[in-house]
Amino acid sequence: MVAFLIFLCIMSFLLVLVVYGTLARNRWGINFEPARCSVCGNAAFSAIRRPASLRQALWGGKTCPICGTEMDKWGRQISSSPK
Repeated sequence: MVAFLIFLCIMSFLLVLVVYGTLARNRWGINFEPARCSVCGNAAFSAIRRPASLRQALWGGKTCPICGTEMDKWGRQISSSPK
């Protein structure tokens, strides 16, 4: 019984994270709309997602096939950090 309550608390917490992330548009949220490139306005992305980086694989996102801009799942440009 205790294990079930702990599991229920963890699942409730994760559900709150996803709902809040969707409303606040952060990395925990789910985007149900197709993203547009913030630089060139392109919306012609393939339905099958092929992540180009580990960040895209974990948190969603795409690379624009026209201008090469890396964006998050909401279509906002990701600033690349210097290597």
